[in-house]
Amino acid sequence: MNGSFANRSPQGGYLPFLIVFALLALLGISITEPIVRPLMWSVILSFFSHPLNKLLYVKVFRGKRRNLAALITAGCVVLLICVPMGFIGISLAREALRFISSLSDNLESIQETFAAAWASLVNRLPDYVIQYFGIKGDPSFLRDLTHRAVNYVISSLGDFSRGLLGNAFKMVYQLFVISVSTFYLLRDGHVVIEYLDDILPLPKEERASLFTSATRMMKAVVIGTTVTAGIQACLGVAGWFFLGLPAPLLAGVLLFICAMIPFIGTPFVLIPAAVYLFLMGNVKESIILAGWALLVVSTIDNLIRPLFISEGSRVHFLLVFLGVVGGIHVWGFLGIFLGPIVLSLFIFFLDCYRRIWSTKREYE
Repeated sequence: MNGSFANRSPQGGYLPFLIVFALLALLGISITEPIVRPLMWSVILSFFSHPLNKLLYVKVFRGKRRNLAALITAGCVVLLICVPMGFIGISLAREALRFISSLSDNLESIQETFAAAWASLVNRLPDYVIQYFGIKGDPSFLRDLTHRAVNYVISSLGDFSRGLLGNAFKMVYQLFVISVSTFYLLRDGHVVIEYLDDILPLPKEERASLFTSATRMMKAVVIGTTVTAGIQACLGVAGWFFLGLPAPLLAGVLLFICAMIPFIGTPFVLIPAAVYLFLMGNVKESIILAGWALLVVSTIDNLIRPLFISEGSRVHFLLVFLGVVGGIHVWGFLGIFLGPIVLSLFIFFLDCYRRIWSTKREYE
């Protein structure tokens, strides 16, 4: 009987295992799907704080007390990153409400400025141009358009602030998941890496290259992009605050986010603010802010980013652009980090397949 069992086709024994494995994989995906975003944030925060954890474990505790080192590091992550984000969220909601009030109070002034600018433009146009295009000197349509645009901004900011205040329980829940996951990733991250290294169906050299590429890309995206965007946001807020514009905290968060998006950048926030100053009659301040945005805040990106992104800068810009834009569409703000990483790893696997297939064809 043992001999007949040994001579059985392996497919007959593997098929039930594969079916059960597929069912368990589907159940596992359905269980983890609601917490994918906090888990991904845990991966990013663990990578970001790994040097501190390594310093505590190796230098301070002399290779002992791995749990304590991971606990202290995870606590620092929560205290220095996650908890302030909660306060920033509440402050953003308040800043948004103040900005809404400022827009509402100055709506009539903005409409009158647009109307005066339109009337001045029409008066300078030749009569044949006015007659050919049917341009009307009455700026009532412009007042209506301005009113609709301001109402849209007010409505969007109102929904944003209500969403921040209304999702307090969800934020606490996600903070709990991030905290626990970060602790275990810091403590047992080396075990996860070793396990992935064992199960990847690639040659040893390819596996080493994969982890090197992933580490390089994580450094480029997480550290380089974040630090560069943070410096640009600080410079932008400095100009914003110096000129007395409202809601500097809200502007700082928007500057930080826009600075990480290719082809968007900080001018997406600062130039409309300069236009707002111009419409309010502050021509000098408008020119100062526009010059600060274009000549300092935007150009400093080209000076700072190479200091933080060395090896990671070898990734093609198109790959980063597609990863950021597509990642934002799929994962929101988290996609700024995950999008380029996922696409770069996908290209790496394609390149591995190309090399393996080329080697195989040489031996045929």
